Amino acid sequence: MSENGREMQDLDGPFMKWLAGISRLISGLLGPISALSLMAIMMLMVADVAGRYLLNRPIRGAYEVTEFLMCLMVLGALPLVSLWRRHVEASLVADLAPRLAPFLHWLGGVLSVFLFGYLAMLMWNYGDQLARQNAQSLFGGIPKAPFAYYMAVLFAVAALASAVALIRRESGPGGTD
Repeated sequence: MSENGREMQDLDGPFMKWLAGISRLISGLLGPISALSLMAIMMLMVADVAGRYLLNRPIRGAYEVTEFLMCLMVLGALPLVSLWRRHVEASLVADLAPRLAPFLHWLGGVLSVFLFGYLAMLMWNYGDQLARQNAQSLFGGIPKAPFAYYMAVLFAVAALASAVALIRRESGPGGTD
């Protein structure tokens, strides 16, 4: 093995371990957040429906709280989907030209990194705008800016997760790649 090849292999080990650590961190934090958000949505909906039909007293602002919880759940799961390479994909071109499939997967990963990064920037700017306007939800008076910032951070994490997935080329739990 050449000297240059050995240097690359030496760098590959610690770098890949670092990427694996990032993967574990993302999965360990965002998996439970998304799961707990979904559980909270289900509990809120059951309580709201039960209150509405049994006690004739729905929960005030339940719809708004559900929207915010959906934000926590969906955007919390987006980096996991990116990390585990579980995005919905149409394989029409890859089926027609199978030799292009690896390039198309790579291109999709690169585009994901840039798209999620761009969305993070846009959402952060939108959070600034909401903060300046002191925007709040209609019934609950819940400030909207923190949720926009949360979304921006998770879009940035999704960009990072897409980059990690592009480099590691591994599927997540239950993957077939």
